[in-house]
Amino acid sequence: MSTSSDLSTSSSAITAVRALLGRTLRVATNDNRIFLGTFVGTDQLLNLLLVNTEEVLLEPRLNTGGRYVGQVLIPWRVVKQVGALKECRRNECNEDGSLYI
Repeated sequence: MSTSSDLSTSSSAITAVRALLGRTLRVATNDNRIFLGTFVGTDQLLNLLLVNTEEVLLEPRLNTGGRYVGQVLIPWRVVKQVGALKECRRNECNEDGSLYI
């Protein structure tokens, strides 16, 4: 049985994910790849769906500068880190100069 605190936590999590729709995400995977693309949703298993996506390999010997992969579904089990591109005006980003939240 769900309690009201469980429902409010679930509701706030859903609201947070909805706020990311249409935003640029940077997704790092445990196989040393980075995907940079527009977040358009998840499936029932919470895999991430990105469109207009670039893939970059983090292996120095394999790094070719990235490639366009278009639409990609990233399995949640391989996701190591997710960051959203911070929307900011010139000189108003994070103190460290980072563009990610």
